[in-house]
Amino acid sequence: MRARRIAAAVTALLAAVALTSCGSSGAPEALRSPAASAASARPTPAPVAVPASSDAYRNYYEIFVGSFYDSNGDGVGDLAGVTEKLSYIRDDLGADGIWLTPISPSPSYHKYDITDFEGVDPSFGTLADFEALTAAAHRKGIRVLLDLVVQHTSSQHPWFKKAVAALQAGESSPYIDYYRFARTPEPGYAQYGSTNIYYSAAFSPDMPDLNLDDPAVRTEIAGIVKFWLGKGADGFRLDATTSYYPHDQAAAAKFIDWLTKTSRAADPDAYVVGEAWTDASTLTSYYASGADFFNYPFALVDGTINADLRAKDGTALAAATQQWNQTIHAANPDAMDAPFISNHDNPRPAGYLLRKLPAEKLTAATYLLMPGSPFLYYGEEIGMLGAGTDPNKRMPMVWSARGGTGTTKAPPGGTYDESAVVPVDHQLTDPNSLLSFYHDVLALKAQYPGIARGNYTALQAGDKAVLAFSDAYQGTTIYVLENLDTSSHTEHLAAMGIPSGAKLADYLLTSGSKKPTLSGHRLTLPAGAIAVIRVH
Repeated sequence: MRARRIAAAVTALLAAVALTSCGSSGAPEALRSPAASAASARPTPAPVAVPASSDAYRNYYEIFVGSFYDSNGDGVGDLAGVTEKLSYIRDDLGADGIWLTPISPSPSYHKYDITDFEGVDPSFGTLADFEALTAAAHRKGIRVLLDLVVQHTSSQHPWFKKAVAALQAGESSPYIDYYRFARTPEPGYAQYGSTNIYYSAAFSPDMPDLNLDDPAVRTEIAGIVKFWLGKGADGFRLDATTSYYPHDQAAAAKFIDWLTKTSRAADPDAYVVGEAWTDASTLTSYYASGADFFNYPFALVDGTINADLRAKDGTALAAATQQWNQTIHAANPDAMDAPFISNHDNPRPAGYLLRKLPAEKLTAATYLLMPGSPFLYYGEEIGMLGAGTDPNKRMPMVWSARGGTGTTKAPPGGTYDESAVVPVDHQLTDPNSLLSFYHDVLALKAQYPGIARGNYTALQAGDKAVLAFSDAYQGTTIYVLENLDTSSHTEHLAAMGIPSGAKLADYLLTSGSKKPTLSGHRLTLPAGAIAVIRVH
């Protein structure tokens, strides 16, 4: 593994030079010299500079702000803390995009019930802190996404308070049309106190639903989008898109189309990715809106990735990946998939993978090497745990075994024990750590831009336990083979349609030290090994 990092250091530096002159397609293949092998004996791996993407493709890092890094010692993560850790995100991990969960004023710890859409919660800092963050991120080649919550507001929002006050007084108010009210109980409606005022509230009585058909509400949303893009945001993660119009899928897609176009009218380069926690058919229909979407059918403990990895069925996984990408590109030719394996709403993979390091590494490599822009959840890269209640999925980032500077308090109700997690400062010095492996995968992606951007084609390996695919991009095709098994496999490349002249260009190891070998057309893959093949 350490040799892989040293080799990547050389090639990534060359790639950074190439990117300045010919875009993201100019990165050369890995170099493995005797000097690199000798250097690998050093106790600490050399730092590796992973060049930032020169296009819309990114490796995004989701940050639950309040639990990430505390810059002022009050126990709450904040925007200044994120700014302090940009070097960790960019240089130590290799991500070149971040998604911040909501940062606006809110009475809750999670901030999804907003009281001021154009402000920053005081516990997180100020608007100036946000602008400083985006400026610093952009200098490092990092794009910044904000969580855009427009399905509902807080019940403490001035709009809702004014609407209810007008209804109680029997007066008219434009804010009444901002929400959906009724005088009698209706399904999905909450009662306001002991009055005969009822309002739509899909998530909680504390979160009244906005009436997204109201022109004034859309004007407000357009202003919110323009405001944050003007402050340095590069796009948005759309929260709860399936709840925009819960019983009208077509209306939801139409609204997402409007929201995407509104964002790009303010900034043509704005990236919009939606949360649509739904079935594949509904998700596919949303792609026609022009936005991208998180790949829920493949994600989480019950998704395609985990199911096929457990079954050691690389053949099925490659075919499913090809089919999914063909499907979303049929709906939108410019679609970029957004694969992930966990987030702030779902159990962390270290838990459902039983803290088995090779399985964690193999799962990471599998989704990070899929086409598109993957999203990894803070702490995933160090094997943090978390399941059950939401606060337990949002526990403090484990920076050091000693706690201390930057360590936040647990969110209210958070009780998960993270004491067994190897902290960041230890993993940074261990070339075989999970964190080092995440970095190596992202470094490899930077060397071979076709992995994210290319035309993905599933290949039929001799053994179904081998996940095999090709990525064709800008006149070059690379081949990736990943052994999902706990035993070695030998594959005949010619039988898979890989042309003669194939060379083993690069590799990743999830366990052990045995490297893939290529003799003629016979590629031997040790257990859990990933090989990159190029034809010269």
